[in-house]
Amino acid sequence: MDNRAVVVKLGGSIISESKTKKFSYRGETIASLARAISTSGVDVVVVHGGGAFGHPVAKEYGLSSRSSKPSPEGVSETRRAMFDLNARICDSFMAGGLHPYTFSPFPVLAAAGRKGAKWLEQTIAAGLTPVTFGDVVNVGTGFKILSGDTIALLLSKMLGAERCVFVMDVDGIMGPEGLLRSVEKKDARELKLSPSEDATGGIALKLRDALRMASAGTEVAFVSGFRPAEFSKALKGLSFRGTTVKGPSRE
Repeated sequence: MDNRAVVVKLGGSIISESKTKKFSYRGETIASLARAISTSGVDVVVVHGGGAFGHPVAKEYGLSSRSSKPSPEGVSETRRAMFDLNARICDSFMAGGLHPYTFSPFPVLAAAGRKGAKWLEQTIAAGLTPVTFGDVVNVGTGFKILSGDTIALLLSKMLGAERCVFVMDVDGIMGPEGLLRSVEKKDARELKLSPSEDATGGIALKLRDALRMASAGTEVAFVSGFRPAEFSKALKGLSFRGTTVKGPSRE
């Protein structure tokens, strides 16, 4: 694969109508994003969040990004909800012209380095779009949720991704006076974003991971999934309506 891949993170807010409306799903919205990917000519790896599937079930059973010892039922039910959501997303992707290939993040991330990257590159070269999602991890002392945002960060590093596009239900990162067109580390401190009550920490942790990517040389964009034309621009590295996260300047 000659071109550097782009990692796309589909947030739960664009996948579902509401995280509190259990198992709600925006099929046509996801299909429209798939159409934008399929016509972009960009090599993409997709990571999706839990939306109204994974989050409410995880919360019900006390699962979060911190290690705990939930019931076996809780682990199984949370994973089942995520696999159900993944199946729906793959259906929407196929309706939008993509050929999704779901993979568990664990073996690929464990492989790390060139081995994991090469496997993803070979999958893309075969005409497929690799798709993975946040999941429940056995960490020895208990179980925790490995969020889609963290997976996007790890995959971006592994692939040396050209950019990572976070897809949301709003235009980007919002400040006191509306949309922020760009954010740097110093701006993030001033925003004073607090982790949300969802299972993976919300926008504060998304921005933290985005700043890490930007510092490593990956372009990062936040864009609305309700604007497929703007999403397509962000995907291609063109000027778009949304937020660009910038790393330290290199002179």
